[in-house]
Amino acid sequence: MKTLKKALDDLKLPSNKKVFNQYEIYINEIIRASTNFNLSGAKFWSKIRDDLIIKSLRYCSVINSLKNFKLNSENLQVLDIGTGAGIPSIPMKLLYPEFNLKLVESSKKKCQFLENILEKLNCNNVIVENSRIEDIGFGEDREKYDLVLSRALAKLPSLAELTIPFSKIGGSIITVKGSYPKKEIKESEYIARLLGINKTHFNKVSLPINIKEDFFVIWDKKEKTPNGFPRKNGIPQKKPIINELIN
Repeated sequence: MKTLKKALDDLKLPSNKKVFNQYEIYINEIIRASTNFNLSGAKFWSKIRDDLIIKSLRYCSVINSLKNFKLNSENLQVLDIGTGAGIPSIPMKLLYPEFNLKLVESSKKKCQFLENILEKLNCNNVIVENSRIEDIGFGEDREKYDLVLSRALAKLPSLAELTIPFSKIGGSIITVKGSYPKKEIKESEYIARLLGINKTHFNKVSLPINIKEDFFVIWDKKEKTPNGFPRKNGIPQKKPIINELIN
């Protein structure tokens, strides 16, 4: 756990013995479940620690730098879309147990894993929903959340349509890319503005230095999302709305 402790120190995040014990349980359960089905591409302890846990904790560092949101607030509403094994939000939730979290995942097996691990970790104020994100875009989840998180879900033009409708006005949508996504950013400008975003900004996180840097894309929502978005299942990915298609 020395590597994990150093990562938390480098990112200026809190830690205690209970959290390290929870991370150990979490990593072991990911390894165990991955022998039965394709839960995660990371199969080994060090890979899960670095690529799943520590990279998720970088989200905490980014959110803390925004100063608009307090992860230790009982009023904070967070949505994690296409969460898989609970990434990035479960590592965040273990560190900041106060915020309210909803996990949306289309795989039933992955949802069963999430429910089991949340019980083992004694996580409260967490909802797991086995759905495609497009299917819940017009119900009570619409424009509800302070923070909408995703990781490796889709390219930015598609991702904008899958995430922005769930952020409240004044909320933020945060995703991560392994390198600066210049082309995707350009292609997503139109749809992001259409759905209520007035500003896109970025945060490069290089700490801890032993792990490849990440580029976080952050959309700040200032206007209501028009009706009709997100479109039906699969369409945002198959037919993303980009400048070239609009002009």
